[in-house]
Amino acid sequence: MRGAKSRMQISDHRSSAMTEMHRATARSRWIVWTSALLCACALATSVHAADGDAAVQRALQQAISRPAPAQVDAQAVETLSFRRDAAVSARVQQETIRAFGRNPQQVADLEKVIGSGEMLREFDKILRRYGYDPTNLGDVLAAHLLISWEVVNDRDSRQSPAGQRAVRRQLIGPLAAVPEVAEMSDAAKQAQAERTAYLTMVSALTYQTLKRDGNRQALTALSASVRQGLQGNGVDLQRVTLGEGGLVTR
Repeated sequence: MRGAKSRMQISDHRSSAMTEMHRATARSRWIVWTSALLCACALATSVHAADGDAAVQRALQQAISRPAPAQVDAQAVETLSFRRDAAVSARVQQETIRAFGRNPQQVADLEKVIGSGEMLREFDKILRRYGYDPTNLGDVLAAHLLISWEVVNDRDSRQSPAGQRAVRRQLIGPLAAVPEVAEMSDAAKQAQAERTAYLTMVSALTYQTLKRDGNRQALTALSASVRQGLQGNGVDLQRVTLGEGGLVTR
């Protein structure tokens, strides 16, 4: 009986070790994907509306140059809103999977989290907790800025609920005033929003994983990559602070 018990304990230890090894492998695989995603998706941090990129950059810079207004014009909210089309979502899902799946195993895993709709559903939940609308391009980009700020500065925006709510008020007005953005079709706004959602979620999930594992070196690299992506749009998140007025340049 003692021998049988010892063999069972050894078996349990082996099973536990194997489980932890698989988890570690999965985490490593996720970090590798993240590097590819963040590099390849850097352009998704801005709205690409024909020749309006410079105007969008100016709108972002204007938004964070001063505290949020008390209210947002209802017409601006309507301008950036869109109706979701399942066909557009399916197309963006497959584009994302094809772009970032480097081998059959990666494609299969990406199908689970992206193709299943799991990642986008989780993004929607986060936005609703902020009081944001996931079918509004301004709200999606505001969430991207807010979560990116957390990653770059290793901070938790939940410490400033009023600031979380203010960021959308900062961004919606200036963004809706860009003609090239205002003229975007529902499909174009949706596609841009969902590409940004995937980029944001990959960044956020990787940040959480690395922080849990205490991997400071990888966290520093992730922070630098996210910061660089926004600097391309004229926004340096290390020079921005979150308060009741939203994200405001120091």
